Amino acid sequence: MKGKFTLFLFLTAILVFIYQIKTGTLIGLNPSYFSYEDFILYAFFHSSSTHLAFNLLALLFFGYYFEEKVGTERYAVFFFITTVFSAIVYILIYPTTDTPCVGLSGFIFGVIGGDLVLYQGKYKNYLILISLFYVCFTVFLIYYNLVGNIAHAA
Repeated sequence: MKGKFTLFLFLTAILVFIYQIKTGTLIGLNPSYFSYEDFILYAFFHSSSTHLAFNLLALLFFGYYFEEKVGTERYAVFFFITTVFSAIVYILIYPTTDTPCVGLSGFIFGVIGGDLVLYQGKYKNYLILISLFYVCFTVFLIYYNLVGNIAHAA
């Protein structure tokens, strides 16, 4: 089955969001007080259903093909590296904030970059156009404080 890890990420994010709704809990990476497991867990928590929906749509659109190209094992390693890297950048930029970092956005932007590198020839113009739209839309959301963290750019 293709896209196994993408499907795992997709379903895990949905299950975690259901957990959030039922318990009223939002766990994220908070530089003021965090544990090491938060460096991965924060990616599965989302601040709203809209945040979750956009992340999952982007995950399916960009992640599936990236996983197909690099293979499930390398894709899983890429997930852990980009997710931890985004967390580290967030902590370095906002070391004293009480606002938690949540969501798959840091990973998704890593996948977009990976897609652009891997598909340089065949789908280059299409991927650049879609990627630019996603990046511009995210910058718009950050600028108007509809989402708020640097993990998108990390």
